[in-house]
Amino acid sequence: MRLWVKNFRAIREQELDIAPITVLYGMNGTGKSSVLYALLTLKNIVLNPNQPVDAFFGYGFLGLGNFKAVVFDHNDREPIELGVSVTEVSEGEVNGGEIRYAVRLSPNSGEFCLSAEPSLLAEVLSIEPSLRLALSVAFPYPANAHEERGWDGFRVVWNGLLVQVEPTNITPETKEQAEILARWFNQPIELVRTTDIVPLRRGFSKPYYGAVSLSPLLVSEDEVATLLATDPYLLGKVSVYLERIVGHSLYYHAQLGTAIFTLNTVDRATGMTCELVNEGFGVNQLVFLLTKALRSDVRIVCIEEPEIHLHPSAQRKLAQTLVDIAKNENKHFIITTHSETFLMALLAEVARGRLAPEQLACYWAVKKGKEAQFERQQVNEQGQIEGGLASFMEGELEDLKAFFGME
Repeated sequence: MRLWVKNFRAIREQELDIAPITVLYGMNGTGKSSVLYALLTLKNIVLNPNQPVDAFFGYGFLGLGNFKAVVFDHNDREPIELGVSVTEVSEGEVNGGEIRYAVRLSPNSGEFCLSAEPSLLAEVLSIEPSLRLALSVAFPYPANAHEERGWDGFRVVWNGLLVQVEPTNITPETKEQAEILARWFNQPIELVRTTDIVPLRRGFSKPYYGAVSLSPLLVSEDEVATLLATDPYLLGKVSVYLERIVGHSLYYHAQLGTAIFTLNTVDRATGMTCELVNEGFGVNQLVFLLTKALRSDVRIVCIEEPEIHLHPSAQRKLAQTLVDIAKNENKHFIITTHSETFLMALLAEVARGRLAPEQLACYWAVKKGKEAQFERQQVNEQGQIEGGLASFMEGELEDLKAFFGME
């Protein structure tokens, strides 16, 4: 998967390859969170385009303001462009086929774009592979417009949010081909739909909860608590991974005769039970993070600073746990961090052979003038990172010079 962002906040124009675990690190104010918010903006558009453009920049836990506040350099004459692409891979080899989905935003209008490049799938189906679709709309957009295109024996209908494919000559074989093509074309859009975020403001602050309805981004603690209380399979997974990291398991308790329930933890070493709100905030926020990361309907999980309130040993175990979740649950994580410990733990997983170098994408975020830029640093099989961890080490070197009285 690849993400590209243009004219969004401090990002002038950037493309990032998204690995199963993608880590963005660098100084404060270098645009790391903008990558996550770009994906959330795209999800807002896909889920509900029938609202003003400014509403796309609100995520429940945070509102970025209007178009002019968000567009790069506050130049509202330039469009914001956000997009994702999916590249075909067969037996570990990239085959060159790519589906690109993008949305261009202006203050009151926009354009949905979809393109399909030559691919192995198209060769297998013996059809002309290239396709370009573009649909200009005004926002709010109730998804009532469409573009229709004849395409090598198929009829393609697209409203900017969904691709439908029908064969012009209907046979069992062409119907099956049309279904395959529709799934293929809709892949990047579906990935956007299955994106979620673990924001900085997270955790549980109440001793009791009542069930509430769930929103697409599941941002409030009441929603997360409700999900844990109503999905015993998710609760079980969260409890297992929590015990691996901090030695505590999780359960919920419903009060008889009421709609109220509590979330509780058990210290597996002592058997001591307490309400989650009375745990230290490191354990508290881990439950929130793991619940969001393990949701069955989510494929891409954005996490802001997973290390907050965690001891370095817990940070290492969390990094190892996220590697396991990515592999076992088929998730992709996009993570911002200021923790050298957390990043080193991921690199150690590569050195141990539990994570392939290409499964870990490391980006060093830097600010050059007004622009946020992300430099991909390659990881080798020994877990060594190209150029070293300069953004972490420079400060440490200054401290070491002071300790040893070096010039």
